[in-house]
Amino acid sequence: MRIVYLIILVGLLWASGLAEGRAQHQVVTGRLVLLDEQEAEEVLSYANVTVLGLPDSSLVKGASSDKNGMFTLAFRRNPKTEYVLKASFTGCVPLVIGLKADADTLRLGTLRMRDDALLLSEVVVTAPLKAVEQKGDTTVYNVDAYPTPEGSYLEALVRRIPGLSYDPKTLEMKFNGYPIQEITVNGKDFFKGNKDVVLENLPVKFISQLKVYDKPTEQEKKTGMKSNEKNYVLDLKTKREFNGSLLTYAEAGYGTHKRRDLNGRVMRFKESGDNFMVNARSTNRNFTSADEDNILNSVNLSASKKVKEGLDVSGNVNYSYTRNGSQSGTYNEQYLSNGNQYALAESDQSGKNRNVNGHLNVNWEINKRTSLAFSAMGRYGDSRSRSESRTATFNARPEADTKNPFAHIGEVDKGTWINDNRQQSLSQGDNVDYDLRLELVQKIGEKDDFLSFDLSHGYRKGTQHGYTLSSIDYYQLQNAAGGDSLYYQNQYRRTPQSSMNDEARIAYTHAFNKRNRLQLSYGVEREYEKLDGATFDLSPFEAEQPDLGVSPEGYEAGEIDSLRTRSHSRTLRHNVSLSYNYTSETWGVVASVGMNPQRRSIEQATGEHRADTVARSIEWRSQLSLSYQKEGSYFVLSYSGNTSQPRLEDMVAPTDYSSPLYIRRSNPHLRPSYRHSVHTIFNNFQKGISVSFSWNQTFNSVTRSTLYDKETGGRETMPVNINGNWGIMGNGSYDKRVKQFHFTLSASGGYDHNVSLINEDASRNVNSRSVTGATSLSSNIRLAYLPAWGNIDLTGAWSFYQSENSLQGRNTYTRNYTCGVESSVNLPLHFTVSTDADYTFRSGTGMSGAEDNELLWNLKVSWTFLKEKRGELSVYWADILSQRKSFTRYASATAFSERYEEQLRGYVLFSFAYRFEQMK
Repeated sequence: MRIVYLIILVGLLWASGLAEGRAQHQVVTGRLVLLDEQEAEEVLSYANVTVLGLPDSSLVKGASSDKNGMFTLAFRRNPKTEYVLKASFTGCVPLVIGLKADADTLRLGTLRMRDDALLLSEVVVTAPLKAVEQKGDTTVYNVDAYPTPEGSYLEALVRRIPGLSYDPKTLEMKFNGYPIQEITVNGKDFFKGNKDVVLENLPVKFISQLKVYDKPTEQEKKTGMKSNEKNYVLDLKTKREFNGSLLTYAEAGYGTHKRRDLNGRVMRFKESGDNFMVNARSTNRNFTSADEDNILNSVNLSASKKVKEGLDVSGNVNYSYTRNGSQSGTYNEQYLSNGNQYALAESDQSGKNRNVNGHLNVNWEINKRTSLAFSAMGRYGDSRSRSESRTATFNARPEADTKNPFAHIGEVDKGTWINDNRQQSLSQGDNVDYDLRLELVQKIGEKDDFLSFDLSHGYRKGTQHGYTLSSIDYYQLQNAAGGDSLYYQNQYRRTPQSSMNDEARIAYTHAFNKRNRLQLSYGVEREYEKLDGATFDLSPFEAEQPDLGVSPEGYEAGEIDSLRTRSHSRTLRHNVSLSYNYTSETWGVVASVGMNPQRRSIEQATGEHRADTVARSIEWRSQLSLSYQKEGSYFVLSYSGNTSQPRLEDMVAPTDYSSPLYIRRSNPHLRPSYRHSVHTIFNNFQKGISVSFSWNQTFNSVTRSTLYDKETGGRETMPVNINGNWGIMGNGSYDKRVKQFHFTLSASGGYDHNVSLINEDASRNVNSRSVTGATSLSSNIRLAYLPAWGNIDLTGAWSFYQSENSLQGRNTYTRNYTCGVESSVNLPLHFTVSTDADYTFRSGTGMSGAEDNELLWNLKVSWTFLKEKRGELSVYWADILSQRKSFTRYASATAFSERYEEQLRGYVLFSFAYRFEQMK
């Protein structure tokens, strides 16, 4: 038998040797650049590189160049087959090179491609443009595939692209549900901390591509270790014809209802990274609230410079002044076990904010083994806000309209009133903060082993001043004379606070090979927070008080000792983590586990009550991410989980009595909570499909148990641990193009399960479990016709929101249906007409039918003239039918609320714009 085994083994070795003789493993490397008219070289990123077998040009291997134009392909070579390498890129002449068979590794060096417009000026080739491409973990959108009306800015383009969204109110931009942290230009930091500036001021016509990718830090780039923390970045690739050109623009517009828009900018972009932009604007055309004095004044300066090879510097300085006022009405329903509690509120408020901030970023490749990154951020701001409000609480549902809650308040049965709170308040404050960060990465030995060092320092300081003048009528609580009880308050509160954070971290990265890497890191972090609040009763000084917001002479004598608050907290935290990365052409794995031993201390006093506590604990975190990419498909499945300790303030803080209707207590028996989540994304843009899904759950979630006082309508809350909080969300989109037609369908849905505890009878000391399930569904459809003379877009949207509470079986819902059309037509004599109209039909609980529906119709007519059509006269009529409305609904474990904000109705704006482009 041993002889038989030996013969079989020899046969297998001979067969494998024969196979090796027939096939040779070969690796091809190179770098792609583009030659312009002056023969200058520009890096060609994300170009397609393939190995083809002759004579039938069959695909053997494919890849794409990286951000630096580098590419590597490995394949099995058959000695009987000839092979060629083909490089291609949109707008370039394809490059084909024969591959020799006499080397295991072919280093082709720098391969130069040319723009097809330079060589084929007499030939016009048309082909369908790929709207979206997936290149590794980078999603590339070709801007020309998403036509926008002439003169549109980046914000209008983002709204047309599946997977991208932008909320101008919160200034939050997302990609498949993940927040986009920053915007870069040609791969370089430029608009850091300034997303709204570029979105609202950068013309679409300057951009050729949008790229969205999970940007690694400078340390991650160097070491090859990527964490599970998502840092999505939107990168703008500028068109080559604008490369190095000076672009200037000025616009002046004025209209009805004090509408105005003054805007000027100067900018220049280079693919090398030498960019600058100066932008100044004074406008209120994007404000929709009814206050005609709303305004935004801003000045922004951004610049980036490639000082020398390996040294890049970028930064910006920004100033803004905002004045924003609004009038709103609110209906609120508090869930109780025995009959709910209801509230109506109306508010008229205005605020002013000034803000100066700046960013500086330096990336320095000191040598091939050492790199340094430094960043700094500083900000100063001051604010002032004023409001007048009225809130009334009832034990039975009042018949009232959210738009004007107190219009018929006299008709509400007085027996159902609990309280009526009329309040004036003024708040003003100033703050200053800065953050510094230094990263140093050093290569060790000849392998890809690295030592990295991080140092960071942050500081915050500010003071808030709050004035409150209020009177509260208690209808269920009698005074000594047997009438309704009245509470009057005239107070001033001063709250200076500061905080400091310092952290140092060291990490060692070991590369087993090019695919497998392991990193061990240790860091130490120190936090310090200080707060010192004082409250003063101004009632005895009202005769000397000239106005709300001005402290009368001698007010210090009215300090309320019981509301004096002091708090000092310190945290010393150690961060230990172990991470593993695996990367191949198809698969990727990112895994990490970490622990944070920490010592926390707090010294807190409110009036005569004191708290002095030291707590030691350990927090844990774990992450795992699996990615797969092949033939245009990209799939990611990730899991994360972490424990978190309750805040010391929630455990030991003295009871806060500063508001008679909202008393806050602490709870020394809180336990740590654990939150875990799953997220998955699948993209295949070749087929026009994008799907994402997420789920999260929290054990021992910290929520506030609420005790209601039936006589006063006040609430007393205390933090408690509770289980049952979880949520699920998913969305998907389908994109299809046929010649001049573009079809997009997207849908999303989610469910949130929220739990809280409610007790409306303190004598029983029994909490009722309040569970609210909230479901949200939405879908959007767009059909676009994109001829040469303009565009016609038909849109449809549907949204559904429903919430149900367990205590009363309360079920509320809202449905919105929207259909619209958007069109832009280029007419003779350089006229352009653009219009959009959306009709929204609302139905649901408490909706009054046709009064809540709206038809928003906007129209713009523009005429370009002067040399090269540099001048433009336009008239813009917004909300022609004056039907704009704003309804917002929200449900939690304890309440349901609806808010209506008064909106500015139709206005007309006349504008003149002049642009000058000094082309390179």
